[in-house]
Amino acid sequence: MEQRLTLSPDLLAAVSELAEQSEVDAQELVNRAVRDYLDRVAEEKILAETKAFRAMQADLLERYSDQYVAIHNGQVIDHDADLRTLHLRVYSRLGRTPVLLKRVTREPERDLVIHSPRLERDP
Repeated sequence: MEQRLTLSPDLLAAVSELAEQSEVDAQELVNRAVRDYLDRVAEEKILAETKAFRAMQADLLERYSDQYVAIHNGQVIDHDADLRTLHLRVYSRLGRTPVLLKRVTREPERDLVIHSPRLERDP
């Protein structure tokens, strides 16, 4: 299903100007901007679902100990002992909608810090 979107004239002018200054194709600039926005929205949703998971943790331990749960809009929508099975079931229902899939366990959460090199352009 192809859908055509139209930018307002002022936004189109701003995108065209930035694309020219940056020597980037305007379409690519818009694609990147929208992708970045969608990534931020997904990240915010997962953070909210994580907060809901933590708030429900005592109840989850009673009902779903050592299973994986799928949290969507602050509610458990599915659970399974196998993460892949749960993922496939949730994906078939909701597609690419961000959903938290997390194992319910008494073990404390570990914070993972991943260091990666940052590449910078030469001036």
